[in-house]
Formats: sequence, C-alpha cells, structure tokens
Amino acid sequence: MTKIILITSISDLNLIPNDLLKSNDTKIFSFNLDVHLELKNQKINHTIADDLLSLDERLRIFDKMAEFRSWHSKISSSDFELKGVNLLKILDRNEFQTYLLPILINLVIVKEIIKKEKPTKIIATNQISKIIQSIIKNNHIETEFFKNEIEKNLLWDNITVKYNIGGIPLTFTLSRQKYLKIKNIFENLSGLFYNFWFKFDQSKKKSIVFLEFNPQLFSRLFEEMANYDGDVILINHRRSAIWNKKSIEVIKKSKCKILKLDDVLNKHEQAQIPLLVDNYSRKIDNLWKNSEILSNIFQIDGYNFWDSIKDVMMKIYSERLFSYISLILSMNKIIDNIDIKCIVSLNESGETEKTILEVNKKKFPTILLEHGFIERVSETKRFDILSEHTSFNDKIVVWGEPKKIWLINEYDVDPSRILVTGSPRHDDYFSSRLKNKNSHEKTLLLAPNPINEINGQSSTNLKLQFNQTIVNILEIIKNFDNVKVIVKLHPIQLKHNEEIKSLIKFFDTSIPIYLWTPIIDTINNADAVLVLSPEIHATPTMLLESMILGKPAMNIYFDKTIPEYTHVKNNAVFTVTNNDNLENNLRKFLFDENFQKTLQKNADNFLNQFLTHHGTASEKLASILKSY
Repeated sequence: MTKIILITSISDLNLIPNDLLKSNDTKIFSFNLDVHLELKNQKINHTIADDLLSLDERLRIFDKMAEFRSWHSKISSSDFELKGVNLLKILDRNEFQTYLLPILINLVIVKEIIKKEKPTKIIATNQISKIIQSIIKNNHIETEFFKNEIEKNLLWDNITVKYNIGGIPLTFTLSRQKYLKIKNIFENLSGLFYNFWFKFDQSKKKSIVFLEFNPQLFSRLFEEMANYDGDVILINHRRSAIWNKKSIEVIKKSKCKILKLDDVLNKHEQAQIPLLVDNYSRKIDNLWKNSEILSNIFQIDGYNFWDSIKDVMMKIYSERLFSYISLILSMNKIIDNIDIKCIVSLNESGETEKTILEVNKKKFPTILLEHGFIERVSETKRFDILSEHTSFNDKIVVWGEPKKIWLINEYDVDPSRILVTGSPRHDDYFSSRLKNKNSHEKTLLLAPNPINEINGQSSTNLKLQFNQTIVNILEIIKNFDNVKVIVKLHPIQLKHNEEIKSLIKFFDTSIPIYLWTPIIDTINNADAVLVLSPEIHATPTMLLESMILGKPAMNIYFDKTIPEYTHVKNNAVFTVTNNDNLENNLRKFLFDENFQKTLQKNADNFLNQFLTHHGTASEKLASILKSY
C-alpha cells in the first residue's frame, strides 16, 4: 500500500498527525519553502514537489494562464452588464493571475505525483483537496483530508500601509474595506485644510484626467501641467493622491484637483446601489450554479479546476460587487459630465483603470504611459502580456525608440499611436547625479527583487538558491575591509519581501533595510548597487535608475543563460549568474576603479540609446497633453 502526504502550507503540519508524518509507510511531498524547511528541521524525510516541474513546464502553464485572464469573455455578458460594462470583467487582471497561477501549477504537480507514485491513499488538508479530487475522479484512490480553516485571500484583500512618523517607519495591515474607509476619512480631514477637491460645477474647461498616479513619483510632470488652461484631475481610488507631505506639496504647487469617487454620486444615485447589488447578485449566483459552463472554461490538461476556485470567486464578487457597481456608476457620471481632453493611465488592468476605460467607450482619447524598465528578447516575449502595451488600443507613451521599434516589429502597432517622450518619473534622477564619493568606506546597496507568483516561476529551489546567494553575499562583504551593506526592498506588496527581510535580519540585525524611503536618495547614498533578479524575464527598474544616477550596477541572474538584452550586450551592467564565482566578481565590482569607470561609460551610452529627453521628459509629455 502506497500512501502519500501532500503538504501545501506550514499550517498543515499542525493538523496532520505526527504518526503519519513520521511513518515509514508514507511518502511526503512539500509544496513550498516554509514546509520544506520545517520538515527538514524536524528531520522528516520528504520530497520537494516543485522538483517535478521544469521551468519549461512552468512557462507552458504561464502561457495557458493567458486564456483565463479573459475568462469572462466566454460567457454571455448581457445579464452582467451595467452601463455597458461587464461586471465580471472589473476584477484586477494581475490580482486574479497572482491567485490562479499557483493553483494551476499545483494541479499539474499533483497530477505528476499521482502518475509517478500511483498511490493507494492520499493524505492532505482541504487546502488542496479539490485539486486532488478533480484529478482522481475516476480512480479508486482512498483519501483522507484534514480541515485547515485558514482562508486564502487575493493579493488586495489586505492592504499593507507604510508611513514614517517622526522618522520612525511604521507598517500595518488592514482589510481592503477598512483601508478604504480610513482612506476616505483621511482625505475628508485633509479637505478641511486644502482646497484640493474637484467639483463638477467648478469649471467647464477641458480636463486632463490622470488615473491612480503617485504625485511624488511624477512631481515634475504635474509641475509642468501647472500652467495648463484647464483642469488637471487626479482620480485615485486605490491609494490616496495626498498620502504624505511630499505628495501634498506637489498637488499644491501644481494646482491639480483631486476627484473623490465617494463624492461623485448624489444621495438618490447612491440609494440605487443596494437595489442593483441585489439584482446582479442573483444573476451572478445563478452563474456560479452553472457548473457545466464554468467547468468547460476552467480546464488545463483535460482536468477542470472550477471546484478548486469556486468558493474564492464567489467570495470576491460577493464582497466587491457593491464597490464595482459604485465604481461603474461614478465613472459613467464622470464621462457624461466632464469635458475631457484625454485620460492618462499607467495600466489597463487595475479596477479603476479598467472601469473608466470600459465606460469611456472611446468617447475621449486615452493614453497609456510606460512606467517600468522593460527590455525584451524573443525568449522573454511571452511576458509582454503583463505590460499591456500589446493590447492597448489608443495612444502609447514610451521611454525611447527601442520600445517603439519592438511594438511595431513584434506586434504590428501603428507607429502613429506611439509617442516617444522619455521617462517623466526619472527627470529628477538626471539632475540628481552626484559625484562619486572618495570616502574610506564603501557602501553597497543590495536590492533583492522578490519572486512574484504572477510569473509562474516561484519554487522552493529557486527561493533556496536566492536565499543562499543573499547569505553568500553578506558573508563575503563581511570579510571585505571597509564595505558597508544597506538593503532596499521592492515596494511591491508580496510575502517574499517579508521573507527576504527576515532572512537578512536573522543574518545581521544591524544591516539597514529600507522599505519605502525614496529610491533616488537610497541609490545616491551608495557607491555601488547590486541587484538580484531571480525571474528569467526580469529587468528591474533599479538597474536603470542606478545607471541614470551614475552608480555602477551589478545584476545576479538565476539561470544558466543570460538573455541578450541590450544593457547586457553593451556591458552597461555587470551581469553574472548565481553560479559564477561570487567573491571574485564582487571584488572586481567594488574595488576595480577602471572597471567601474568602464561600466559607467557603457551605462551612459546605453541610456543615450534607450531613453530620450533626459531630464526633460515631463516637459515633452506635458506639451503633448496640453496640445492634444
């Protein structure tokens, strides 16, 4: 009799009895790093389940995921449309993919385990029970499932809030609903002191609308818009446009107006929302009961996994339906009542952006801004679906000619739709380059890029390699004379960021770890920047920002073959793999001044090719928007 135990969560270990875990008659499979490390700590023999899936297989699943991103398009939308917008479509595309992709990967792993082990009994918790049942449906395999009551949430079900109060960094996590309530209260209080709010009867001038922009990152752009003869309106539903002192100063200086979505609908219009919620709730509930159509949509390798995601999908739309309906009605009123010159966004996947773009129905021009450092080659082209430039159907603003050529050649985008302006968010960087310090002590900025579930590459072994590389770096630097390490974590809300922080603190509590300090200041306080890129397609923006600020940059890549990006071929960044001689490379990178000068020269040449309008991109874009 072959028994296997599948453990997908560290909390499972408290539920599965010890006698089963330590039995010689069972084979245990761990599904993540936490579980692996705990089993290893308890000296319990086990197999890392991730090992059964190659990188190529993960990429195949990533490609398959593209079909599920638009799952709603396979369902007749007439019952779910409000003001011509499909309510099922509003869910943030990237949030959905971050939730669903790990489920697809686990399903394929379980399928491979069952195929290889041919078990007579499977032991697990309800966290993975429905995946198991969908695979063994027609097999005579006994199962035993223990109840794990920890609920799985989507990425934005909880919001991590970060603030500096009196120089002290504070971090706390709130539920999505509580966060939005506090955000509303905070903005109302701010309104008592500043006249930031846009009102429909304020002006009949042409308005330019910016969606979910952080004023602090685009301060120069908004300052350039200050003399626009119309209204510059910010709509920030997710994160307040006046979340700190710097952003408030930008709004004051630029004379922008903030449109609060909570104030768009009058009392009569707000009173209709609960009635609409009841109506659409019934329709959506009927959809969830139609298991046949949903089972046909949610399939991979001949196995349907609808039952594995059904409860979470029902929970999402139940909890967010009021918000989605309110969002559609508010955006519809905005489109109907404001004379808009153009709508500017950084993406089209977020709930705010998706809603207004759907409501707009091409009535007003829309513009999508490039907002991150992305280079592509044929091997990494599949990841373009995450950047959205390939699907946007109006004007696209890019940082330089290389991106324009890529979009034209690879996706046949009409050249007249592509505007080349440079990067407005980096204008301040070009004017902030400092002379290199000749101090006795060198400061190395370590910037580990977290592994994101959205890419399908997260695995136990990749995280083990990643962790070991961080430890190796810190141990090597510790033995170098007069080198100090500081750490800057990516601001993205990911569990892996917290894991990285814990790892570094465990190694040395004295190492400064910066979470939300301005990147420009952090880089300028360093002599060199070391980036870790665990994902095969990653070109972290930190690399570009280091080049702009004149700091030598080194990138550690976690694959045997480094893609031939232009910045790699031009030696603008010292690019190595985690299997190369780390100590020798770090020594060369930190102490060989001629090598550093060559890197900087190459970086400057690369920037001239990759970015246009150095330091004047905001002026260029503002000019386009004003005359649009």
